Amino acid sequence: MPFTLNYHIHHHFLPDRSYEIQATEAEVNMLVEQGYVIYERLFSPEQTARLREALDSVAEEEGHEIRSGKNWGGIFLRHLMDKHPAFLELFRFEPGLSLARAVLGPQVQVLPMTGRIAYPDTEGQATPWHIHQRVVPSPTPAFFSMPHVLDCLIYLDDVDDASGPLCVVPGSHKRIHEEFPTSPYHENLPDQVIVRVPAGSCVVIHGNLYHRGLPTTPQGKTRRLLILPYAASWVKLPTFGERPEKGLMEPLYENPDQETREMLGMPEGLY
Repeated sequence: MPFTLNYHIHHHFLPDRSYEIQATEAEVNMLVEQGYVIYERLFSPEQTARLREALDSVAEEEGHEIRSGKNWGGIFLRHLMDKHPAFLELFRFEPGLSLARAVLGPQVQVLPMTGRIAYPDTEGQATPWHIHQRVVPSPTPAFFSMPHVLDCLIYLDDVDDASGPLCVVPGSHKRIHEEFPTSPYHENLPDQVIVRVPAGSCVVIHGNLYHRGLPTTPQGKTRRLLILPYAASWVKLPTFGERPEKGLMEPLYENPDQETREMLGMPEGLY
């Protein structure tokens, strides 16, 4: 059952927080221990279709060339919340936001959303094994801040063997001192798990979980994916792509309340 989580921040003017976590304690524990958790059909067919149409609309408007090869095929669409109102509605996506607050703490920011489209009739649409925060040194200093980011992988199409499913290695987000395979590396790894989900499903992963996207095949369908990341509010923003100068998120920066400042990662919202 979902549960309530109460936080007290040890600061003289930041209020106590109470959050309804839209996950069970078992699901939170699986994310912590295994590095991922699966929510099948989290979005209704109508919501999924709206997001799918919105992603196709942005892709058509921007006109990206489809990449192919051994590394990062398909197309990537950045800063989606600034580009279509259907994506901006996910700024306060409570299933992801509440889960992030359960494992990252009460002050959480919403990082820029990315979309990826992989095509069945184009070769080289797989992604190699990778992690997202490649910053952990050896030896690890006593006060080193471990990189913890959650990525909500929202699948807008059925993901099966033909369309190129997700592949993860459970628990690998804890293997912080293990040398990662040189990219592009597409070979099977011990203990890997293949994740197949229906459209509208969300797979939440720790950013440093070993993961890859298997190749699409001519027998499959187009695979559309949204990547909605969360981090602590004081984490530096990534630099993928350029945020539109007059994007749809601009009104959020006008007189935001405390929670919105934290969610935007605004420095003045932290203390």
